[in-house]
Amino acid sequence: MKKIVLLFVCLILFISCKQSNSEIVRDFLEAANSFDKERTELFLTDSFMYYKNDSLNKSEYLTSMDSLRNVESKAILLKILDLDSIVKTEEKKFDIFDSLLDVSPNIILKKTYRFSDDKLKSVTVDTVLYYDEHYKSLNNEWTPFAFYIENQYGKQDKEDFYRNVKKYLADYASLSISEKKEVKTYANLQGVYVSKDCPLFSALVFRGKKTVSYYFSFIRIPVATSYEIDDNFVKIKGDGADLLFMIKDSKTLIGEGMVEGTFIKKE
Repeated sequence: MKKIVLLFVCLILFISCKQSNSEIVRDFLEAANSFDKERTELFLTDSFMYYKNDSLNKSEYLTSMDSLRNVESKAILLKILDLDSIVKTEEKKFDIFDSLLDVSPNIILKKTYRFSDDKLKSVTVDTVLYYDEHYKSLNNEWTPFAFYIENQYGKQDKEDFYRNVKKYLADYASLSISEKKEVKTYANLQGVYVSKDCPLFSALVFRGKKTVSYYFSFIRIPVATSYEIDDNFVKIKGDGADLLFMIKDSKTLIGEGMVEGTFIKKE
């Protein structure tokens, strides 16, 4: 009788010590957020698969953690639902670009975790929320950041850029509000602007912080000159008098006086 009771007690203790599936998911996310590949691997079956846009097997998933570490990509658990055989979660995804460029909103991932023998058999990203809004915000913040880096450090190839990205982001994040506003103005101004109603000019092309070319409506030969920004106005050096344009928004310039007309930025 004593042996039966002892076995029963041991069984109860074993069951009570066994992790629930939701606890396994929490510990797995903690290991992944620490970019600890050895610890992360302990949670995965040999046939583990990660399903998102592309499918990653166990080896590919663990290798991908290196690139995630470079940009400090992490997932914060918002909701978790244990349904016995599977676990459903909502997780906020963010990285160093989101944090230091003030990108908003963050992407929310809805995932399904499946198990085999107390290990993860698969993780499936079922839904991605706020992707378009996040991408638009990131693009708006990335344009001035990239412009700043090129002006400060010159053109960067992809390898050099990501090797120094933390330094670049820290430098950019340290700028004052007025300095960032100036960088954004210059960055958004870059490109080609076309007018259909200006009698004198048909197009303007801005390159860098000083150079601009303009095209007369009746001549297809560009004329190179310089420009400067004064608050919400762009002054282009002309032959005799400066030409004045008001910055209406990131894609529209309004010419005044002899260059009256609307100039729209080409995509």
